[in-house]
Amino acid sequence: MRSSVLVIGAAVLGFAACAAGLTAVAIGIEVADGLGGAEQGWATAVKPKPSGAPAREVKPAGDRESVGEAEFAAEAETVRGPESAGDGEAAAKYFTNTELVDQHGRPHRFYDGLIRGRKVLINFAFTTCKGVCPGMTANLARVQKRLGARVGKEISILTITVDPVNDTPAALAKFAAKFDASPGWYFLTGTPENVATVLGRLGGLAKTPDEHASALLIGDASSGYWVKTVATSRPEDIVYLVDHVADER
Repeated sequence: MRSSVLVIGAAVLGFAACAAGLTAVAIGIEVADGLGGAEQGWATAVKPKPSGAPAREVKPAGDRESVGEAEFAAEAETVRGPESAGDGEAAAKYFTNTELVDQHGRPHRFYDGLIRGRKVLINFAFTTCKGVCPGMTANLARVQKRLGARVGKEISILTITVDPVNDTPAALAKFAAKFDASPGWYFLTGTPENVATVLGRLGGLAKTPDEHASALLIGDASSGYWVKTVATSRPEDIVYLVDHVADER
């Protein structure tokens, strides 16, 4: 049985319009309806996969049979986004350059300032979470350690709050300090409207903070390849996906 960690294409992130033009779509993902407009630009920039073509897979090394499906991506199919088609502006249009603010109070344009030209890991959390957030964040701290000095250079980690009303930069800074977050790991907040815009583009909107997704999105903005796993996956498997997300298969 295939892993529950799935393809990042339009469908998995919530890029519903992209699904119509791609044959390499996530296994078991129900595509949300109702997205239009900017995501059409994304969809037309994606290089469609020929019908019946074999899936490209990113497979962590070693024997994965003993690891549960909810723990890591034993098989992660990849789909190219606009950047790979030579159209970074289409990616910027989709992701938007909405302003978010990090734990140090510094503003960032979302796509140009945090994603463009680098590999990124993106997850969702909030500082007063009593559920999965502490475990996810501790796990990403282990990932950060394994990635070493690359974080802050060619790799960024983005933790986006799902509770912008209460998660001020000061609250996020205190939260980040608990996990020894290094430069290059951004804990992001902003106005409720701006945060909702970004979360909507990433499939991270939730009715309440407690209902947020435990997904981890891993992307290579230079190639346009993305994959999706869960943020509690084994650190070595997450690092493998970071290193191999853009591999051709």
